[in-house]
Parts: sequence; structure tokens; C-alpha cells
Amino acid sequence: MKIRENMHVLLLKGGFGSEREVSLNSAKACSKAIKENGFIVTEVDVAKMNVNNLISLKADVCFNALHGNSGENGSIQGLLNLLKIPYTHSGVAASAISMNKIYFKRLVLNTTESTDDPIIFPKTLQINEGKKLSIKNYKGLYVLKPKSGGSSVGVKIVKGQNTIPLKNEFKWKDLMAEEFVGSMELTVTVLRDKPLCVTEIKAAQNEEFYNYKAKYERNGSIHEIPAKIPRPTYEQAMSWALRAHKILGCKGISRSDFRYDKINNQLYMLEINTQPGMTETSLSPEQALFCNISLSEMVKIIIEEASYEC
Repeated sequence: MKIRENMHVLLLKGGFGSEREVSLNSAKACSKAIKENGFIVTEVDVAKMNVNNLISLKADVCFNALHGNSGENGSIQGLLNLLKIPYTHSGVAASAISMNKIYFKRLVLNTTESTDDPIIFPKTLQINEGKKLSIKNYKGLYVLKPKSGGSSVGVKIVKGQNTIPLKNEFKWKDLMAEEFVGSMELTVTVLRDKPLCVTEIKAAQNEEFYNYKAKYERNGSIHEIPAKIPRPTYEQAMSWALRAHKILGCKGISRSDFRYDKINNQLYMLEINTQPGMTETSLSPEQALFCNISLSEMVKIIIEEASYEC
């Protein structure tokens, strides 16, 4: 959309669920950046939102700083489409597909399997039904995670022969399992259809992987930027991130996560995030800064890409 002086930006934040605090922290940083661009900002917590009040605000654009189901699965995007309020980040279809890791994986695999550089994912494993969860015909390490959700909430690394009781918040049909692959965690941000760089993420304090604690606690992780990996793998990660972004039809910004197997020189895509975190420990602002793009400039670019779909 066309940027103009004194634009009124509606900043959606908070919401419900396990990623509420992450959203509030992202919104705090984004609100400051929006004001630095000379825009007027009105912050609205979705948990307390009234649709009539939303309409009465008469905002020029909505900056979506939500995380988790309410902000990433297409629900808020559909509402903003109906209200004809231009909004940042991806639309309904891209948000809904990316939020479901199985759908995302299936779409990208099917789209790229016959190309010169098919995008590879860890093998999906079959979960046996029951009160205790186990994996069929697999003995190695595997990753158990919710099909939908972000911020590594509910993610576990499990030995193949072990059974674990299902917690109340999850049923077996809500979960997926994949082989645990590689030894390096990588990520790439795409900003306005341009991949920025590759970061290696190392979880600190003896964490098994880049979990919620490693992501959001200060000094919870170490970010190596640019990642020290072979140049062809670096370029492949950048290419895969952009291809996945375009296959889904993402808008404005996305961040793709990978695992790299150094021994076999094999890159694996894990998932895509259409609402990357914007906190002080977040990866996308850090990658933008590495490319000489400040947080306020990044936010402005994301706003420039705002639109609605009907």
C-alpha cells in the first residue's frame, strides 16, 4: 500500500493461548518502530477486542503482531478481509496452510518433487493410537510436535521405542512425528520476496534443541550470523526459503527453519513461519540488521506490503 504521513496504524496484539506473551513483546517493539516512522498507532488486544470498536477506529492499515492460532491460522486475516482493512503479513490461505505443518509439508513436497532441486523434509513417522503414544516401526530419535502452533510449544525429542502418556492438551490426532535429523539448526528470513541471510541457532544451557526457553529467554541461544556452512548449502537454504514463501503465496515477511546434516551434507526444511517474532531476541530483526535494515525500516517495508484479499 502507499505510505503517507500520519497514517493511522491499528496494532493487533496479545490474543489467547500459549504465545500471548510473545505477541505482547513483539507488539511492544513494533509499536516503537511504527512511531519512529511518524505513524499514529492504536494498540488493541485481541482478547479484549470488540469488532464494532475496531471499525470505529477507522485505521488506514492493520499491523498484525499476533502469534499462535488466533493470529496465524487465517482467522484474523478473514475478519480483516471482510472489514476491508489492509493488513500486514500473509493472507488467509498462506496463513492456514503454514500453520498446519502437515499441509505445508505436503504442498511443498508435491510442488517441488519433480524439479531440479526438490525441497527435502525429515521423514514423517506413523503414530500408534492409544492412551500412550508410540511410533510404528522406528527405533531412532524422533521429534514429536503439534501439527499446528509455533514457538516450539509442545515439542519433544523422544527415543523411538519409548512410549509417553498424552497430556490433556494434546490428542494423538493433534500431533505429528518426524525423524530427528541433522546437527545444525538454521533459519532464513524472506522480506519482500528477498531472502536475507542464513543464521545458525545454537541452544545454550545444554538445551536439546531450539525450544521455547532457548528462543525467548535472554542468553537462551547463540546466533551465528552468517552461518558457517558450505556455500552451496547456504545458497540452497536461501533458495528453499524463497521458494516456500512463493509456493504458499506469503506476503511481506516469512521465516523458514531448517536442519543441516553435516556428515551427509543434506539440508532439510522443517517449517515456515508467516508471523516471525519481533522481540529483542527474535531472529528476523537480527537478520534484517545484518543486511543493514533497521527494525523501523523493516516494519515500514512490512506495512508497505499490506493489503486485503476481497
